[in-house]
Amino acid sequence: MPLTGLVVILLLVAVTLSIGAGVLALLLRYPSWSAPFAGACVAMTLMVTVTGLLVAVTRS
Repeated sequence: MPLTGLVVILLLVAVTLSIGAGVLALLLRYPSWSAPFAGACVAMTLMVTVTGLLVAVTRS
C-alpha cells in the first residue's frame, strides 16, 4: 500500500476517534441528549449503508 493511502487511513482514524471522544464528553455532560444522538447515528448509518450498496451495485 502506498504511503499516501496509509496517511489517509491514519487521518480518518484520528478524526473518528476525536469525534467519538467529543460525543462521549457531550453525552457525559448532557445525558438528556442521548436520544437525539442515537437518532442521528441511526440516520448516518442508513445513509452510509445505502451509499455503500449503490457503489457496490454500480461497480459490479
